[in-house]
Amino acid sequence: MRRNVFFWLEKLKITPGERRVMSVLMIILSLLALGNLVFSSPEPFAEDRYRELSKQFRERTAQLKTKQQKRMERYYPPRKKERRAVVRPDTVSDDTISSDATDATVGEPKKGGPEPVNVNTAGREQLKTLPGIGPAYSKRIIDYRKEKGAFKTVEELKKIKGIGEKRLEKLKPFIKLKDPL
Repeated sequence: MRRNVFFWLEKLKITPGERRVMSVLMIILSLLALGNLVFSSPEPFAEDRYRELSKQFRERTAQLKTKQQKRMERYYPPRKKERRAVVRPDTVSDDTISSDATDATVGEPKKGGPEPVNVNTAGREQLKTLPGIGPAYSKRIIDYRKEKGAFKTVEELKKIKGIGEKRLEKLKPFIKLKDPL
């Protein structure tokens, strides 16, 4: 038997130093495997331990969501929905409604929203009330106004970094350039 092992090792062409290293590695591997079998592994997950932690996580997540909703309401104020009376078409005849009255009222929203802001005289806080304008944009508007003077057209706001065509379209209903006398 010993002779077979010797010839087997000779066929592998392993030096005596390599044989010792391989023997030590095999012994270490055997000891680790034996130790793994002898010692039991801990429980993978105990839900009782994490119940309080998950409760805190849900509470903090809810707080963050409410903060984010408040922040979004500042930039995009909620629009008031207009309530319209629903009338069956057969109850009102065409001859009872004048064409002038229907043209003026149908499709036009009532103007009861926020007052337009004069961008030539408004301070930072007033500018922050505009949708999509925060502290950074209000500072840029004021800096531009100090450097170049009053805005002559609404389109001039596009020269401010970050205000493009889309943002300007959202701002136009809320902006004015001159105060009424």
